[in-house]
Amino acid sequence: MLFLFSGLGGIMGKILEFEDAIFKTKDYQRNILLGNGFSMAFDEKRFDYSSLLDSPNIPFYIKRVFHTFHTSDFEVIIKKFESSAQLLNAYDHRLTTSGRLYQEAINLRDELINRILEIHPSSQNDIEKDRMFNTLFFLSNFHKIFTLNYDCLLYWVLLNREDFLKKYPNIEIFKMDDGFREYNNEIVWKQKQNQKQKQNVFYLHGALHIYKKDNGLICKPHNDGRYLMDVIKDNIYNNKYPLIVTEGSSKNKLNKIQKENNEYLLYCYSKLKGIKDVLFIHGHSLDKKDKHIFDAISKNLTIKKVYISLCSKEKYLDKRDKADTFFAKREREKTLDVNFYDADSAHIW
Repeated sequence: MLFLFSGLGGIMGKILEFEDAIFKTKDYQRNILLGNGFSMAFDEKRFDYSSLLDSPNIPFYIKRVFHTFHTSDFEVIIKKFESSAQLLNAYDHRLTTSGRLYQEAINLRDELINRILEIHPSSQNDIEKDRMFNTLFFLSNFHKIFTLNYDCLLYWVLLNREDFLKKYPNIEIFKMDDGFREYNNEIVWKQKQNQKQKQNVFYLHGALHIYKKDNGLICKPHNDGRYLMDVIKDNIYNNKYPLIVTEGSSKNKLNKIQKENNEYLLYCYSKLKGIKDVLFIHGHSLDKKDKHIFDAISKNLTIKKVYISLCSKEKYLDKRDKADTFFAKREREKTLDVNFYDADSAHIW
């Protein structure tokens, strides 16, 4: 099925059904980039970041800052605290206000983590099996899976592959591999081992269940019978913080990936820059705060086609304009074909 939307200058925008987009790319290697819309499709109320502001631990004067800038995005406000502190320190390093603003950025980042844990489902048992099976089937269309989300939904879905195969033995679901392996009684990610093995799931901005130890090892928890959220909380209490990128600007996000000795994040980012053929972008607003991601996509000349999801709350022309910000040059050069598809038609949960 095809939907037509009038564009500027008489151009017609074609919104495909997801199945049609998959059929059109059946002869190509397909990859997918997941944005927050993936999680919001599971539970919009839980994973809409505006609900994070309901925390009683956030002082009124901090909430006032959010309201002043008309945003509920923690990353945006963290950036403003950081940049304001830098400005004040450069203006007069004797001012104590700059130190306070830096501390507010740190406090807000910590509260973001704590609040996510509060609103997050406590375990995969809170999610119906059939919903996870639907997501597995959706993901099986792609050779490599990249996500910008650091919640545990994708992680839990991947744990259910064997159960899916038992229920649907005639449906082929390839092994989705996050690159972590058992090593000295821990589950560890190592770049050297991944050069030989076939990691095809990449958390570009980290994830709540991934943490970096003092010795530099990148780990994820054992399945020891406890709820994953309880394990993550215990890790935080023991100063094993989740490896996640919460910086507000694209520049600061890229800096954390490239310059803070984040071997895992850098490896995932390099893999995004190396994909080929087709990329589906599902559930992302194409906001400039992830410019480093879309620049990497645009500069990758081996990507020939991009399919961007459009949900019912988004306007085609607005999304088209955002796509042009990153991909117009490649389109004019006819080295990239940009398409749009209906997000709801993917039925991912």
